[in-house]
Amino acid sequence: MAQALFFPKLKKLGLEKITISESTLHAMIDGCPALECLLIYRCSGFRCVRINSISLRGIGVEAYWGELIILEEVIIENAPCLERLLLFGSAESRHISVISAPKLETLGCLSSYSSNTFTLYSTVIQGLRVDSLTKTVCTVKVLSVCMGALSLDVVIDLMRCFPCLERLYIESIKPGKKNLWRRKHQNLIRSLDIRLKTIDWRYYVGTKSDVDFATFFLLNARVLELMTLQVYHSNFKEEFFTRKREKLQLDKKASGGARLHFTTDHFHGSFTDFCVRDLDLADPFERNYPYQFHAFS
Repeated sequence: MAQALFFPKLKKLGLEKITISESTLHAMIDGCPALECLLIYRCSGFRCVRINSISLRGIGVEAYWGELIILEEVIIENAPCLERLLLFGSAESRHISVISAPKLETLGCLSSYSSNTFTLYSTVIQGLRVDSLTKTVCTVKVLSVCMGALSLDVVIDLMRCFPCLERLYIESIKPGKKNLWRRKHQNLIRSLDIRLKTIDWRYYVGTKSDVDFATFFLLNARVLELMTLQVYHSNFKEEFFTRKREKLQLDKKASGGARLHFTTDHFHGSFTDFCVRDLDLADPFERNYPYQFHAFS
């Protein structure tokens, strides 16, 4: 029956927790010639999704359900209007391949918890590690990443891959390794054009690793406008901010107009909580913080 369905005006389609065959899924997508947003969330009955659409602007995929892999491969063969590709959960499908998406601007959430392969044109990213960088991807401006241990080296490699990145969303779970950069990356600093304007990072706990990570951007990102650091509610105290102002060297920041906001971890949603209507947002990772925050400028 699905193969006979035709919705010429349908723009948003969300498939959540349903069982559907691969042929029927593709027939349903083909039956929506004006489709702009497609969400495939914890569906089963198929192992591969191939996207050929001249209208799609946003795609969201959740490929895991608990420990069960229910979607092994996503291949975006031709999507000339695609602007947003969102991957949900702590792990993506085993292989995601983008062959042609010349307008892709928003990508995430790439995760260090995944060992799966993400191929963007000729660039290969394994988890968060850039395995093969033969050509930079200049269209991507918004990126979301989830890493177990905070790593400046990983983020720098991703910035090399996406040199026009303007917004970066980071979720770090554990204290990172040493994020020393003054000697290690001194030659890089001279050559890398950091175009980041917004950094949103949780959770900042104030360790030396955290401080070194934050100061790299505060002291080197010349067009930075806003860095938002989420802290645990128990740390949201005046003495905490007083100590951080000195350690973060705000008087030496590279961007005179950069603002630093601390906010509590009490907020709704996360960088990987979406519904189909979010796929139509210019920046689906952007979150409003309704709770108190502490600002430096």
